[in-house]
Amino acid sequence: MSYRICLVVLTMLMGLIGCSQLRQTGQTVVDSNGVLQDSTERYLGNHQYRVRVTGSTIVFNGQAEQLFRRRAEQYTASLGCRSWKVLEYKAGTENTLLGARQYAEGVVECL
Repeated sequence: MSYRICLVVLTMLMGLIGCSQLRQTGQTVVDSNGVLQDSTERYLGNHQYRVRVTGSTIVFNGQAEQLFRRRAEQYTASLGCRSWKVLEYKAGTENTLLGARQYAEGVVECL
């Protein structure tokens, strides 16, 4: 293949990889480490919220848990909670078109 064709193919593949990193809700969140992530929160009642974070395919082992903790802290602080605690928690990986993606989710209570 010629150099130009390789460059075009490489550019298209990089674009697809970037698209796979976008948040499912159409928004992109970047933490201080520059890792793209998806974050959702849902009110369950009795000051309890389900928080779910999904890291990009470049998230390393253990980072999904850190992203969950950071998002739970940010979200409960935005609600005016003095503190919070985790009632339920689970983490794992889910398959995507371009590889496995880590996630962490749980139920937090606003105190």
